[in-house]
Amino acid sequence: MVKILSHLGALRCVEAAARHQSYSRAADELHVSQAAVSQQIRQIEDVLGVKLFIRRGRNMVLTTRGAQLATQLSKGFQAIVEGVHQIQSEPVPGTLNVTTTQSLGTMLLMPNLWKFHQQHPQINVRVTVSSELEDLKHGEMDVAIRFGFSEQPGLCRQLLFEDPLVALCSPRLLEHVDLSDPRNLRECWLVDADYSPGRDWQTWLQLAELDFSDDEIKWLRVSNLDMALSAVMSGHGLFLGSLTLSKQLLAAGTLVKPFPYRIENGVRYCFLHDEHSSRVERIQIFKDWLFKLVRDSDDIS
Repeated sequence: MVKILSHLGALRCVEAAARHQSYSRAADELHVSQAAVSQQIRQIEDVLGVKLFIRRGRNMVLTTRGAQLATQLSKGFQAIVEGVHQIQSEPVPGTLNVTTTQSLGTMLLMPNLWKFHQQHPQINVRVTVSSELEDLKHGEMDVAIRFGFSEQPGLCRQLLFEDPLVALCSPRLLEHVDLSDPRNLRECWLVDADYSPGRDWQTWLQLAELDFSDDEIKWLRVSNLDMALSAVMSGHGLFLGSLTLSKQLLAAGTLVKPFPYRIENGVRYCFLHDEHSSRVERIQIFKDWLFKLVRDSDDIS
């Protein structure tokens, strides 16, 4: 056991390369060069007398024995991390790094974060907008608030809210188009934020019993909800948005909801964190505040 632990650095390279399925990304995580990772892995292969990775095209793929070792290394390193965290938990005062989508950051989190700072001035929340799935176990982020319906194995995951999608527009649009008759949507741009089938404009139009032909619809296709919101603020179209995220804009009259039709369970956001994080007390305080903020939005219809 003592002998193999003298190669702990090389074993870290194996575990990181297996997890990322990439020597270069493992090198980034370990703050070494890709050549150093490759050399360390070759050395541990020589020590063990087994091949851990094989090359397939540009990729380095785990062998059967490599996969077995990587699984055990991952468990072992995680046990070390958890053991250290148990005796090194950070106090509540300090920094909390939160990553989320631009939509949630812009429409819900940032307009209300001052309330959190008033209640908990000892916690400095830093918000990073990103669509990437950050590594909460090994990276700098403590909390991820993510859009979608996918699972995140190995993380504590809780549904923050699941919201209907409704048609929203600027009140300026109503000055030019009579939307008391839904058929007048032919005169508007429908801003398509790239939602998946069943949570898109076609589904909404079916709920509204509107049978438009393709050439009757004026589409403006964008890649995300933030671009859709920007387009709609100009007063020329409608987008499908979340009631929870749009609460303050609706209350301020910046957006209006001209129709009753709604796609149920159209938007889902989840709160994710590592339950063994040294900042778990800080995370819990922020989590309780955020979930209460969302619950206070439940009166929107």
